Amino acid sequence: MSDMAFVAIDIETTGLTPVVDRIVEIGAIRFRGDDLFDTFEALVDPGMPISPGASAVNGITDDMVQGKPDIDTVLPRFIDFLAQDIPVAHHAPFDVGFLAYEISRLNLSAPDKSVLDTCVIPKKLFPNAPSYSLENLAGFFDIKSNTFHRALADATVCMKILNRCIDEIGGLERISMAEILELNGPSVSLCSGRITLDEPYGRLQMALEKGDAVVISYRDARGALSVRTITPLSLGVFRGAVMMEAFCHLRKGKRNFRLDRIVEIR
Repeated sequence: MSDMAFVAIDIETTGLTPVVDRIVEIGAIRFRGDDLFDTFEALVDPGMPISPGASAVNGITDDMVQGKPDIDTVLPRFIDFLAQDIPVAHHAPFDVGFLAYEISRLNLSAPDKSVLDTCVIPKKLFPNAPSYSLENLAGFFDIKSNTFHRALADATVCMKILNRCIDEIGGLERISMAEILELNGPSVSLCSGRITLDEPYGRLQMALEKGDAVVISYRDARGALSVRTITPLSLGVFRGAVMMEAFCHLRKGKRNFRLDRIVEIR
């Protein structure tokens, strides 16, 4: 693996739930061992308020992101930064859940590469660590950081954790990608493709392309049925479900609808 480069990534968000919440910061660092090649850092205007709980953790406020580029602008630049290198994240399903949803929603494409998880790999190599959170692993490995819960700072700690794990199993000169993936176990990927709606969702597809409004009957997660007039805005995939972001004329704002819960379109 001595010729391979890695990109450690981290995001900060308005809350904990992809689709409902949005990305407010992306940080990434390209490296090979102790060689640092490049960094990526961007605050993102999420188009919605940041929850007080999220601000308390990451210190990012609504004022800090006001006027910053939106995710539609930042994400293509981030994908270009990733290039064909190996992505790494701490507790990868969280970061990938947000990023993959936005990638599919914007009809972008990303390299189909397994994301290495620095939460999972240390569990196999250091079973006596007291905790596998980013902050606690940093303490366990004596990794210094000026702050936690900001994207570039956490991506840097993620890089150092992966390097510590690679050193533990012999260094880049002695291990293979297959060995790393075996330690990583089941992995997630940022890869997504364009979503095209066929029947019975053809009317939604047409409304999405033309900017028209449609009336739907929608059954929510509790089973309650409601009739909504919506203007479809975009599509995305989250955990295998196709989600439609739309302006809901009943609620006077953007809402997300699972397509498999739309009972009728007219």
